[in-house]
Amino acid sequence: MYADKRKADRTKGTNENFGFEINKPFYLVQEYPMHRVVECIGAHHLRTRPIRRNAKQQQFFFDEVSKTIKSYYWKSRSMTIQSQGRSATLYMTTTNSRWF
Repeated sequence: MYADKRKADRTKGTNENFGFEINKPFYLVQEYPMHRVVECIGAHHLRTRPIRRNAKQQQFFFDEVSKTIKSYYWKSRSMTIQSQGRSATLYMTTTNSRWF
């Protein structure tokens, strides 16, 4: 496909395959009674912390172009799974859009 024939990337709306609103910030909330949220610390580590409203480190969004979940604070970093998907450990790294 030629670059001039390619459709423009969507910047809003819903991605039906993944079920995410495109570029809309969201929190990753635990189901436990304390309802802690995931926070990106130092552009790499993901930890659960009490919620702080409007804290950019605790907000994430779905990127339609790379089909990844990115940090709202560090927009060049995406969530990935350790050991090429054979682990339960998540962390943030530069976006590579690999599928496991």
